[in-house]
Amino acid sequence: MVDYEAPRALDTDELPRIVEQFRQAARNAIDVGFDGVEIHGANGYLLNQFLCDGMNTRTDAYGGSLENRCRFPLEVFQAVCDEIGADRVGYRLSPFGGFLDASDSDPIATHTMMISKLLEAGPPAYVHCVEPRCAGTAHGRRRRPRAACPSRECLVNAS
Repeated sequence: MVDYEAPRALDTDELPRIVEQFRQAARNAIDVGFDGVEIHGANGYLLNQFLCDGMNTRTDAYGGSLENRCRFPLEVFQAVCDEIGADRVGYRLSPFGGFLDASDSDPIATHTMMISKLLEAGPPAYVHCVEPRCAGTAHGRRRRPRAACPSRECLVNAS
């Protein structure tokens, strides 16, 4: 085990630099011959942390309301689309994932809104919805089996 810096909330003035890093990474991928990119907005990683109310405890323009929680992931999506074209950009979501303690009080509403916003902004080449692989326990908590099938409902509601 090595020492690591304690996690902290990002300051709002740090977010444009991160958006720029996503944009540059997409450009780099295209420049070396990739057909497109998938933005990883799932599984408890950074963009998912902004989206889910069980993780996002911010009180600024990036927290609180569902609209605010969608803001940063959509800024990343828009920057990447502006750089390489929406037809080359996929977006990954995990409506019912619990990985890295990701949780949301209303995943259908949250992901319907996010998908709707992606469709308005892009639309993306595709939306990749993932689901938990099994029922059981995760990090000491009981997980209910959920299927990504309700994500189809999100897509229907959003379009």
